[in-house]
Order: sequence, then structure tokens, then C-alpha cells
Amino acid sequence: MNQNQESTSQTGGKTVHKEAYLLLFSTFFMFATIHVTGRVISPYMPAALVVGIRCLIALIPLGFMARKYLDVKVEKGDWKWFVIIGGLTYFVSPFMIQVAISLTGASMASLLNSMTPVAVTILAVILLGEKLTPPKFLCLVLAIIGAAIITKGANTQSQFFGVVAAIASVLSSGTSSVLMRRLSSKYPAILITFYGTAISLIFHIPMSIFTIATQPVVINATVVIVLIYLGIVGSGLAQFTWTKSLSLLPAVTCSLFYPLQPVFATIMGALLLGENVTVSFLIGLVLISLDIVINIFATSKEK
Repeated sequence: MNQNQESTSQTGGKTVHKEAYLLLFSTFFMFATIHVTGRVISPYMPAALVVGIRCLIALIPLGFMARKYLDVKVEKGDWKWFVIIGGLTYFVSPFMIQVAISLTGASMASLLNSMTPVAVTILAVILLGEKLTPPKFLCLVLAIIGAAIITKGANTQSQFFGVVAAIASVLSSGTSSVLMRRLSSKYPAILITFYGTAISLIFHIPMSIFTIATQPVVINATVVIVLIYLGIVGSGLAQFTWTKSLSLLPAVTCSLFYPLQPVFATIMGALLLGENVTVSFLIGLVLISLDIVINIFATSKEK
């Protein structure tokens, strides 16, 4: 390789990295806005209906991204895993996190939700019998301490139940992610996402109908705009930029940006929603961010 070629190669590599970093910042900013906009809509619409409509709208961009894989044949025995993933990842998890958002606020819900990568590591030990290494044990301890500090900082009973709902969301999503390994080696990630989202409507539709029949629902311009945003940007565009980032950089590098989600959500929650940032929350933020970084490096060394 001559000097000009080497210079071009280095320039190209830097350009790819800049593009990937920009995509990652955009991705976790959009993930954070899901929690903020979810808080905006919570006074007007119950959590079950919010996530049901969001899921339905999300099928449009997800279907567009998955269209070239729709001819991939799914083995008969794998459909049960699609149903489980659809139920846990695309029904239980978003429903519980929306409940958490309505009870605790965007900042706290986002922070607790960012523990999902750590939950996946710990649940893999429990469900798959993976070895509990010292770094994984440290991650478990930090996660428990961080969650306990945040829970202690909950000022009301509703906030406490919101924290419980957020942890339930993390556990359901983490369990599904572990089980998803049965499918990820066979099918493209976007196809799993599309089928999982579509199948989750089996649960969303009756829950949404029940919600409409039993709880007050307000429809206005704000609600419509937020629902469209949550479906297209929150579930569609964010999924695309995350997948694109993974194609440009190693998964370990991409995962290091996870702590940005609660940071962005905290800033937007304070500026746009007037949410208070307590000392216990900041301590929890530091512990959980450290937990995520340790987990990522520990996992990468095992591969």
C-alpha cells in the first residue's frame, strides 16, 4: 500500500467512526426521548393503550426494514419462541416501563431501564447455567445497590411501585434477550423484531380494548403527535440507527454508549418536565453507569 492509499484508508476509517459515533449519540438520544414523551402522554392515556398503539404504528417502519427478509422460512418449532419474545419484549416490558414512566418520571424510569444489559448477563447465569465470574458478581452487587438507593429515594408509594414496574420491565426484557439467542443465530435481527412486534398484538389488542372500555382516554393533538413519534421514531428509526451502528463498530464499543440514555433523559426531564434530580438519583446514576461499563468489558473478555 502506498502513502496515498494508506492516507485514504486512515481517512475512511476515521469517517466511518465519526458516522458510527454520531449514530450512537442519536440512537440513545432517541431512546431517552421515548421516556420523556411517554411521560408527556401519561396524563391523557393509560399505559396499556399507549404501548398498544405505539406497537401498531411501529410495524410500518419495521415492516419496511424487514421486507427483504420476509421470504426467510421460520422453522415450525421456533414459532413458540417468537410468541414468548413477542409477549415479554414487546408487550410486558414496554407496558411496565410506561407504567414506571407515569409513576416515577422519565429520568428514574430511563435510569432503571438502562440496566437491561446487566440483567441479560445475570439472567444468562441463571437460565443458561453460564459461569458466575467475579466481574459478573460485582455487576450483580452494583445493580442491587444502585436499584436499592433509587428505591430508597422514592418519595411516595406510587414512585415505589413505579420503580418495581421498571425493574419488572428490565427482568422481562432481559429474560427475553437470553431466550432470543435461540433465534438470533438463525434469523436476521430485524426479522425477529418485526415478527415479535407483530405477534405482540395478540396481547396488545385485547388489553387495549379493555382499557378503552374501563378507563378515561383523552385524544388531542399532543397525544396524536406523541404516539406517531413513539411508533415511527422511538421504535422504528432508533432501531434502524442502532442496527446500523452495530454494522460499523463492535457491539462492545456500541454498548459503552448505554449510559447516555439516562443522562439524556435526566437532562430533558429536568429542562422540559421540571423533574427534580435528587442526590440518591445521582448516586444511582453513577453506580449503574459503572455497572454497565464493567459488565461490557467483562463480557467482551469472555468472547
